[in-house]
Amino acid sequence: MIPVSLEIAGFLSYKDPVEIDFTGFDLACISGQNGAGKSSILDAMTWALFGRARKHDESVINLASETAQVAFTFEYEGNLYRVVRTNPRGKTSAVEFHLHEGGNGSWRPLTESSLRETDQKITDILRLDYETFINAAFFLQGEADQFTQHNPSDRKRILSQILNLGIWEDYRKKTFQKRRESESEITRIEGRAAEIRSELSEEDERRQHLGGLEKELAESVKERTRKEQELSEMEQYHQSIADQAQISDDLDRQVEQKQQKLENLREKLIPRTEEQESYYEVMDAEEQIKKDFSEWEKDKKALAALDQTAKKFLAEERERQKPLAEITSEKARLEQELENLKAEKVSLEDSSDRITSLEDRLEEIAAETSETTKELEVLEQKRQQLEEAQQSLADARADNPVLFEEMKKLEKRIQDLDEAGGVDCPLCGQPMPKKERSELIDDLKARGKEMGDRYRENKVVLSEAEDQVNSLKEEIKVFASANKKLRALTTEHEKHNLELTQLLSQKEDWDKKGKKRLKAIQDQLDNETFAPEAHKALAKIDKELKNIGYDPAEHDRIRKQVEKGETYQARMQELEKAKAALAPLERDIADITDAIETERKELDELTQAQKNSISMLDDLIAHAPDLKKAEQELLTCKEQENILQRQVGAAQQKVSVLKTQKERLENLDQELISFREKVRLHKQLELAFGKNGVPALLIEQALPLIELKANEILGRLSNGAMSIQFITQREYKDKKRTDLKETLDIQIQDRAGIRDYEMFSGGESFRINFAIRLALSHVLAQRAGARLQTLVIDEGFGSQDEIGRQRLTEAINLVKDDYKKILVITHIDQLKDTFSTQLAVEKTPTGSAVSVR
Repeated sequence: MIPVSLEIAGFLSYKDPVEIDFTGFDLACISGQNGAGKSSILDAMTWALFGRARKHDESVINLASETAQVAFTFEYEGNLYRVVRTNPRGKTSAVEFHLHEGGNGSWRPLTESSLRETDQKITDILRLDYETFINAAFFLQGEADQFTQHNPSDRKRILSQILNLGIWEDYRKKTFQKRRESESEITRIEGRAAEIRSELSEEDERRQHLGGLEKELAESVKERTRKEQELSEMEQYHQSIADQAQISDDLDRQVEQKQQKLENLREKLIPRTEEQESYYEVMDAEEQIKKDFSEWEKDKKALAALDQTAKKFLAEERERQKPLAEITSEKARLEQELENLKAEKVSLEDSSDRITSLEDRLEEIAAETSETTKELEVLEQKRQQLEEAQQSLADARADNPVLFEEMKKLEKRIQDLDEAGGVDCPLCGQPMPKKERSELIDDLKARGKEMGDRYRENKVVLSEAEDQVNSLKEEIKVFASANKKLRALTTEHEKHNLELTQLLSQKEDWDKKGKKRLKAIQDQLDNETFAPEAHKALAKIDKELKNIGYDPAEHDRIRKQVEKGETYQARMQELEKAKAALAPLERDIADITDAIETERKELDELTQAQKNSISMLDDLIAHAPDLKKAEQELLTCKEQENILQRQVGAAQQKVSVLKTQKERLENLDQELISFREKVRLHKQLELAFGKNGVPALLIEQALPLIELKANEILGRLSNGAMSIQFITQREYKDKKRTDLKETLDIQIQDRAGIRDYEMFSGGESFRINFAIRLALSHVLAQRAGARLQTLVIDEGFGSQDEIGRQRLTEAINLVKDDYKKILVITHIDQLKDTFSTQLAVEKTPTGSAVSVR
């Protein structure tokens, strides 16, 4: 695997995108301060290829990024590949794998359907997994001496891990599991075989038991057949009883039907006879019926004439209703208006007293209003006096404290002047003659007296003002209701004045119009002069009605006579019906009478047959066999036969299964042979896959190759002064033991002789570690079938002296032809100039950055 380019973004210390081109050099130094991000370049390669690095999962995502992404392009066995692995924070990672098509320059996808399958495809192409790759191609920090620094007993285990021999332990565990599964199958099969052998030992007993059951079953079948024959004969006898019972039932039904038919004929004859008698009665009254019918027809003609007259009379009567309704309506309207006017007259007569009362009250309200107005004027004066008294009280209350303080100050000044014995003023310190002092004291006393007078006057004012305020407040309370009273008087005046105005207006309107209208309406009603056109139309219609000459009483009498005579028409119809129906009715009566006689004779015959059938049925029932008992006996017999059949079937199954069990036993014996052979082979494989088996042989095969390659490299590093030898066996300290102890000692031969590895330190031990580690890489790559074309060294120079570093550098230059690409990571400034190409890694505020120098 040869790196071509590496693109890193959001991965570990690389926040912003960084691209590294590896095509311009074969050997380069990756330099930078500790923590700058040098080793993260190697992590990016392994994470892109295998999804693994020194950190796992989301911890590879830069803290300031949401997604880690690495695109790694590499060459392997002549093909160019590109892997792009992405891991968004909180989501599933993804990988894309492509192969470069040399012909058209495009990338052909090799990505499989799942992440796991794509990772496996990359591993298959490289023929290296993550562990083998880093052990073969990377010399990582702290891992170069992983093999040599452990004690000899652990070196085989670590070498096994480096050579990826742990898979043989997996093989051993799987083989052990398969052996345990086979042993479990052997135990299961042996148990099943023992059960079958126990069952086969019962063969003779089972066959004897089957023979006895078959004999019992044959006897039971014979008994069941006999019972079935007896039951069949009994059932035939009972069937004959049922048949005879059916005959009796049929005869009963026929007798019942015949009786019903005879009854129906008799019932049919009764109305016919009654009808015949009624016809005879009608025929006897024929003469009277015809006379009554003739008179009824005369009345009908008279009623028809009266109906026509009544029709004309009713038409005129309907016409009369219109003017009559108009007259009635107008009269009612006038009467209502007359009543209203009379009521209004009475109301106005009653209102005269109300008018007088209102006028008197309005005069009283005017007087009270005048008096209340005067009270309000007095109230306003009292309020002004109260405000002046309250102001005087407030001024006196505010002035007296000030006067009191001023008087105290004057008293203090006078006291100071009296007490001062010198000629200087005690207040300002200026010279003051005695006369001026005396005059000043007199002036101050005069001012004090004036203030005192004012103070005392104010006290008198306070006392008098308080009394005046209280007195005025009481007086104001007396007049406080004047405003309310004035408002009430004003409202009452407006109300009474409005009512008086309305009453006077109504009286004036009545005098002008109401009296006249009342007299006019009264005259119209008394003389019936209202609705003149309607009165005229009514008189004309009344004259027409008189000319018609319609007599409602006569009309009603004739109508009742005709209604009463409707029965004569019905009697006449009955007479005609009787004449037409009598002859056919008499023939029908004769036919029914003949049919009754015929049915009666047939009924007698059926009754006799019914008696005979019942007698025969009673005789059959008396001699009938017990069918239920026979059925129960047959059922018992069948149940016994079924029990025996099941027992025979079970016995036959137990006998027939023996043949199958013998075949199964043979198969189980073959399976036992097979599983025992598997157990034997698995035990051998467990020994072969164990630590003393194939892994030990592989280590024994690998050690000479490792030793040869390590000595080749160490010879270059030590200028031929040092060589390595691996010792795999040694004697026990116990001299009594003749066998050898398994070990893996490392002995170094130098100019001082042969010494154990543990005796070396510093630069010498690193040279040994480097040689062995590089040898292990070669052997590991050869075993995997992969081509080791890239070497990455991430440690070692810091522990070397100048000469050791120079030799290591020379060794790297000596082996660089074995590799297509060598990358050396260091932070030592002296080594940077020894490499023609440097990948300088720097830590910036936005993350790690790489520049090729």
